[in-house]
Amino acid sequence: MNTWLSLLPLELSGINESEFIEPDYALEKNDQQIGEMPDTSKQLYTLGRLLEKDANQYHLDANYCNDKVTKSELEAKAHEFMSKATTIKELMWIGIRDEFGLWGVNIGVRTGFKVVTSPDTGNDIPPIIRGLLGM
Repeated sequence: MNTWLSLLPLELSGINESEFIEPDYALEKNDQQIGEMPDTSKQLYTLGRLLEKDANQYHLDANYCNDKVTKSELEAKAHEFMSKATTIKELMWIGIRDEFGLWGVNIGVRTGFKVVTSPDTGNDIPPIIRGLLGM
């Protein structure tokens, strides 16, 4: 079995409540609050955000690296961590959909670990960007 997958439960169990990273999207006027994210989803969300942070740091380091071999290694690490972050977040979404029976609807997570459904606007712009643009 893949080492990363076999160590994933251990990595998740190491994230306790005091370390949870809260979603930074505010509740929107058309959101319908369904409930609160389960702790496992909070752990997955936190791990996903931490992996994104690491991926972004590797990408930044690669941008400022003059050595071609090292730059290539840093870019590969950035890709690895972003792929893992995407996978972790997808597991989180599946868990939330299963927990609340929310298949076939648009869902989101908001500040305060709130799980929401929202109407499909056909707009893929994140809520925070829409807010900044006055949308």
